[in-house]
Order: sequence, then structure tokens, then C-alpha cells
Amino acid sequence: MKSTRQHPLAFILWIFVCLLLLAPAALSLVPQWKGQPLYGVQKSSEENAAFTGKNIFTGRFQKAADERVRRGVGISNAWIRFHHELNYRIFNYTSAEKLVLGSDGCFYEEMYITEYLGRNYIGDFFIEKKVRELKQLQQVLRDEYGVDLLLVFEPGKAHFHPEGIPERYHPEIKGKTNYEGFTAECRRAGVRYLDLNAYFSDLKAKSPHPLYSKYGVHWSTYGLWKATDTLVGFIENQCCINLPDIIAVGDSSSRFNKDLDFDMEPSMNLLCGLPHETLNFPIRRFEYDGTSHVRPRVLTIADSYYWSIVNSGISDNLFATNEFWYYNEAVYPDIWNPVVWADKSDLCSTFRHHDIILLMITDANLYNFGWGFIEEALAAVVPDWRPDPSVEALDCIMQTKEEGQHKWYLELLKRATRMQRPFSQVLRDEVEGIKRR
Repeated sequence: MKSTRQHPLAFILWIFVCLLLLAPAALSLVPQWKGQPLYGVQKSSEENAAFTGKNIFTGRFQKAADERVRRGVGISNAWIRFHHELNYRIFNYTSAEKLVLGSDGCFYEEMYITEYLGRNYIGDFFIEKKVRELKQLQQVLRDEYGVDLLLVFEPGKAHFHPEGIPERYHPEIKGKTNYEGFTAECRRAGVRYLDLNAYFSDLKAKSPHPLYSKYGVHWSTYGLWKATDTLVGFIENQCCINLPDIIAVGDSSSRFNKDLDFDMEPSMNLLCGLPHETLNFPIRRFEYDGTSHVRPRVLTIADSYYWSIVNSGISDNLFATNEFWYYNEAVYPDIWNPVVWADKSDLCSTFRHHDIILLMITDANLYNFGWGFIEEALAAVVPDWRPDPSVEALDCIMQTKEEGQHKWYLELLKRATRMQRPFSQVLRDEVEGIKRR
């Protein structure tokens, strides 16, 4: 007769499985057991849905409760990092938003690849109009306000290092780019500008240190100082002033994460760090004697490339004041919650309180040239100025945001791909449709 008595080993195994299933719930009671916090992960607004009848019937409360439980599970962060580690090491894949893994291990942001391959070229028609407006604004600000408006083309990693662009983007199929269009038109129109994109490309083969790191999408610290030296010379030449001197004190080398040199690595949320190359970190000091040197008041409209100029203290040492309008919207560094928005209620007064305006833009952002600043400034300083209907419609497309993204522009990019038509044609048709409404 078979014994009905349970085998001790089976009982132990059953207990082990139960403990294993209950472990995440038990560990959830100790916040420290979630693991190292994930980079760039913010709480969803849905998580705060209150326990109300409306939220229950619409499902918002249930969704919020599910999200809170999911985020609160013990060792959840460690498990996510393990999952990302597995994907990256074995399948060469990452779920980090905007990050593209290059064929040679370099990191890119997709928008730089899109620009370098000419997939978002807005066309000569719009570029000519934009540059014409910029030239007019430069002239008016200098003649009537004594303000020098200077355009700076910042470099882009895909343009600097196209060798690593993955094959799935078909890098062999390359069209005209916004960078090529804007620089050519600026030369023709006599716009005062500095091309750091071309400068970095020329310097690439002879630079003793990396101008871009493998895991960063912005210039390296060494690249930052090379760009700063060139920018200082450009400002001095265009404005006929002598800025504080930048004195070389020494150099240091490091593999550790510093500044923006490995700025895309944290967003991958891996368990183990990536093998960093040795990068150069120049040591500089500023010399200002108060007589021969001038520290102008500067307003900067720029993208994230300018972060490092502010965060490193360069702007504080070169300029008397330097207000930074990030994407012509928020005042850096107050671009997070709560956001401090740029005050544009009296642009004429703002311009009178500055000596120089820097418009600095990387090639990947040229499709939205100026972020509306040029048109806003012209409307303020030229009493009889009337916006060009085509440019007005273009700005409407480029600046329409939803959930932080330029949805209209992105939809047109997808439409151009679907229809196998140049983006410039699709964009022009959309603008003409807006004008007819």
C-alpha cells in the first residue's frame, strides 16, 4: 500500500517556491531593496489618480494602482537593470529613449543621424526665407540697438563620426542636409556666423584627444575647450572687443564619468559600467584685468550643447551676465519643475540690456531654425514688420508640441517615408494646405 505521507523534500521545495513568490512582495516593504534608482524615470501623472467614482469607472484608478504596485515591487530596479544588461551585452540592443547603438559601439541620438542623411531637409524655399529674416534682424539690432547678433553652428556627432551609423539607416543613401543648406545660404546672404561643425570635422584627424567620447552625444570636455577658444576669437573679431584671456594651467586624463563625456550611458540603466576610453580634461584659468579686457552682457538662445559652457563656469568668467534661454523657452538652469519661462513681454528692453546675442544651434535642430526667436524679435523691433505666411505656417508645424515632442513634424517625417517622397515636398504641401485654410 502506497504511503500518503508527503515526502519531506517535496514539502521543502513547496515552501521554497512559496517564499520565492512572496519575496518581491515582502521586499517591497523596504524601499532600499528596490535597488539603485533608475536614471531618467519619472512618476507618471496617472499614478496620482484619486479613489473617485469617475476614476474607477474610467479605469484611471485601477491603472494608477497597478503602476504603483509595479514600481514598488522589491528588487524591481535591479531586475530592470539586469534585463537591460542582458539585451545590451548579448543582443546589442537598448530600450533607452532616443539612443542608437552605432555599428562600431559609438552612441548616437537618432535626430543627428536623420539630419546627417538629409531625411528632414526642409528645402531651399524655407531656408532662404529664414536666413533673410535673420540677416534683417542682425542689421536692425546692430544699427538701432548696438547689439551684435551672432549665429553659431554647433557640431553634431553623426556629421563628425558617420562611420558608425548602423546599416539599417542606409547611410549610403544621403541627401542634401539642413546644415549644408543653411551654411550655404548664410554665406550668400552675408550673415555673420561661426561654423563649429566644419571646424570639428577639420580638426578630427589631427586632434591629440577625442573631441567626442564613445558614449556621449555632446562634445567631450576637451572638445568643449577647443570650441570655447574658437568662439572667443570669433566674438572678439566680430564685436571688436578683448574678452578675458583663457590661460592653460595643465591637463588631466581620466576614464571616470565627468561632465557630459558619457552622457548617454546613465540612461541605459545597466548593472555594470561600460569600459570608458581615456579622455583629456584641460585645466584652465581666466585672466581679467578690468582695463583692457571687456566682459559683455550676453543673451544666449541655444540647445543642450550650451549646458556645458554654463555648467563649467566658462560663461560666468567670460561675460558680465549671461541669460540662457533654452530652446527659446525656459531659462536655464530652471528648466525642470518648476520651470521658469523666458520673459518676452518686452523684448526691446531686453535687447537694450545686452551687448551680444548668441544664437547657437546644433545641426540636428536646424529643421526648427531659431525656435521662433527670429520672428518674435523682428515683430518687437520692426514696427511695420509682417510675418511671412509660409514661415508662420512652418513655425506652427515645428513648434506644435504634445507630450514634449514635436508631433506634427514627426508625423510629416513618417508620412514622407511612407509615401517615399522627399520631406521638403511633404512639408511644403502641408504649409500650403495651412495657408489655404
